[in-house]
Amino acid sequence: MTDFDQRLAVIMPAWKELKTEEKEEILYFPVLWSIFELRATGRNGQQPNANPRAICKAVADLPAPLVLNDELLDARKYFAGWYFDNGTETTAWTALRVDSAFKARVKCGLSAKEVDDRKILTALLLVVNRLRNNLLHGTKARYGFIGQYKNFHHASKVLNGAIMFWPPP
Repeated sequence: MTDFDQRLAVIMPAWKELKTEEKEEILYFPVLWSIFELRATGRNGQQPNANPRAICKAVADLPAPLVLNDELLDARKYFAGWYFDNGTETTAWTALRVDSAFKARVKCGLSAKEVDDRKILTALLLVVNRLRNNLLHGTKARYGFIGQYKNFHHASKVLNGAIMFWPPP
């Protein structure tokens, strides 16, 4: 166990129960978020701030055509199954706490049969935004990040894929 792991395990004993790959996904995610936030919303001297409204605008402003890669589509499939069970909201959906102004957009982008790639990307990034908030504001730490590997693995896939749509500032 690294020195960092030892220090974290003292204040959060569940940390030592996580596999190395789980820890890496959790720690890698905020770095990717920062890069995404800068590229998508930190343009023309603007302070980066990828809140839900800014995410929607940033995706809407992308030039056409927008084509999602397999990793983004795989993440869509994962999140659709995680948050909806045959169209029924799961407890994970409730825990995600998507703002009511964006719920329909996320549901459509994750679950609708005939939906364009722009709507899918918007939905994925809104989910990732909520995962980010739940990670950085302590919700995920409450239960020691147990069971979060797949969420952060797919969230990182989304960020890796999405970052490429915006050139470096």
